[in-house]
Amino acid sequence: MISAILNGNAGLIPAFLVLALLLGAAARALAARRDLPRWPTVLLGVSLAGELTATLYPTVNGGGQNPNCTWGAGLDFTLAGTQGQLNLLMYVPLGLFAVLAFGRPTAVAVGILALTGVTETAQGLLPAIGRACDGGDLAANALGGLAGVLLGCTVRLAQRRRIRPAGRELMFGSALAVALGGPVLAVQFLALDPTVATGLSAATRSQRELAGRDAELLFGPGTRVVAVQHFMDGSGIDRLDVTLEHQAFTLDWPSGRLVDVNDFLPAEPDPDPADPAADQEAREAADRFLAQWRPAATGEPRLAPHGGRRRFTYTDVGGTVHVDVDRNNRVVEFRQD
Repeated sequence: MISAILNGNAGLIPAFLVLALLLGAAARALAARRDLPRWPTVLLGVSLAGELTATLYPTVNGGGQNPNCTWGAGLDFTLAGTQGQLNLLMYVPLGLFAVLAFGRPTAVAVGILALTGVTETAQGLLPAIGRACDGGDLAANALGGLAGVLLGCTVRLAQRRRIRPAGRELMFGSALAVALGGPVLAVQFLALDPTVATGLSAATRSQRELAGRDAELLFGPGTRVVAVQHFMDGSGIDRLDVTLEHQAFTLDWPSGRLVDVNDFLPAEPDPDPADPAADQEAREAADRFLAQWRPAATGEPRLAPHGGRRRFTYTDVGGTVHVDVDRNNRVVEFRQD
């Protein structure tokens, strides 16, 4: 959402300034009429102008034509990228200034959730503006807004200012949630096509540690990991793509289940077909590999030469797996069909 600020949209900043002036003036008038704190209310109006401009101003390149919304990206995946972090930070002032202005944290929290829900839904309904409805963005926005609410409560308590009673607040917040959330959910269900999230993000520390441990288990102590990327492949499954100096492998995240192994070394001539002793040694290497990484694979494998290696094909749950063993009885490739 926020990345459009940096994408050469020359009219975005003037649009923000005009909207900030209008909403700031309206907020100032509201503060005077309702006897609300002036500056928090005005800053809330300015923050709302920033949210509306950053999320709904059309991008230069435009977008598609089909109303849709992407779901499946976890919060950790979203926050690993700069855009997700900016989405979170954008909503902190909204929660903070709303609580400082109104002193109603429950209602503000519901309002924050409704605002991000309406924003993402509007982006999905208006694909031509070049924005995208995204469940990960919604989660990041909500987290930022709730962090702002907590910060606002802390400031009010430090100033010894009143916060509305919890009982009445919960009743009001529940009614507000139904009134605002119902239409948003209905539109999401009836008007938007759900799609599964895809994409890449930088790996976290725990993901890099898992990749390093598995690299040494696969290829021996001292194996150097060149790069680790966290990606979603469109099936709703998070995976880690791990690149080494001469190999690469893929893991499911967070289970650590091995998906495939690939070797970058050039192919060699196919092994001698009349060498049963070498076949047996290679088979034992393949069996040991599967016993550790894919114990569900069973049965007597089929053996065939493949790119200078011995390929063993086993029966696995829902399909087959292939294990390639080189002349040194190292497993250099693993994949599933």
